[in-house]
Amino acid sequence: MASQRYDKTPKGRDEIAQGRKNLRGKLRTVLFLVDAGKDVAAIQQQITLIGAPPDAIAQLATAGYIAPIGGPLTPTNDAVAVGNGGDSLEHFRIAKAFMNETIVDARGIRAFAFTLKLERCATQADLAVLLPDYTEGLLKSLDREVVRAMVDRARELVARH
Repeated sequence: MASQRYDKTPKGRDEIAQGRKNLRGKLRTVLFLVDAGKDVAAIQQQITLIGAPPDAIAQLATAGYIAPIGGPLTPTNDAVAVGNGGDSLEHFRIAKAFMNETIVDARGIRAFAFTLKLERCATQADLAVLLPDYTEGLLKSLDREVVRAMVDRARELVARH
């Protein structure tokens, strides 16, 4: 299972892109962590750090938000898998939604000032500028290791084009 990989299904991508909010709390955050370019072991480490249910991957798969994908990563299919087949606007929306969801989950109403800044962002470069504020906000409520996992994922999402 260590080399098993999952990717978001159309239902999972729609949940994020459309902000459906059918998933709540940590399970929604785990959906953002799922990436075809990462094996389950790497995702499971992040799940443990953020305090999500240990069976979050199974819950998301059972509900149809993610599905297993086969085959080892190669340089050619890795780029396709990591890109999730979307455009820059889709990547921007996913990165912005991830940052918003995680900061609000961690800080609650105290994240209001940050979310206002986030709403003014129009590009991934704008999001990158907010990463230090995002990190600082998370550190006020979460353990350093949890923050590191979330900020690393935010950086990955912001860097996608």
